[in-house]
Amino acid sequence: MKALRLVRAIVDSLKDITAMESLITRYQEIDPSYVVPIAKSLEMPQLVVLNYELTLSVAFYLRGREIVESQALSRTEDLVSKAKENGDEWIVIYDNKTEHNGYTFFRRLEMHIPDGISLHIASELDLEKGRIFSVEPMLLDSKTGLIKKDSDSLGPRQEFLTKKNLMSEVIQLRKKYSQ
Repeated sequence: MKALRLVRAIVDSLKDITAMESLITRYQEIDPSYVVPIAKSLEMPQLVVLNYELTLSVAFYLRGREIVESQALSRTEDLVSKAKENGDEWIVIYDNKTEHNGYTFFRRLEMHIPDGISLHIASELDLEKGRIFSVEPMLLDSKTGLIKKDSDSLGPRQEFLTKKNLMSEVIQLRKKYSQ
């Protein structure tokens, strides 16, 4: 737990860095001595036994994740704003595809602008079923695109063995939520 407090303190000391390129540059310039005053300020002598180089690496990784999340949130807010200006009913927040050993896998998130109802559409590998396709309705904040954690489920995640069956269901759900 003490190590986590140290990592968090290091991450907090990097808050002024808001671009990945700057974070990478800073990481290349920094050495473990950067951690010493931060560790001392926590007044936990046990921290001296930690590998500060590793602790620093973990903190930079976490700060990098925060930057990426912040940039994604900003992009989503811009997408939503532009879609509202254009009068669009649905937007694609992301549409990612990856190739692996001859198979294409994807993740796509679509949002109904007026109410934040969204469809998470994906393909993945199930070790027992093989390649499956899924759709899961969820409710997002219609301004930010973040999942509304306190909302009721809009419906269960559904799995399909073919992309054709998946897309048939996606079309039906789009119609259902567009009404």
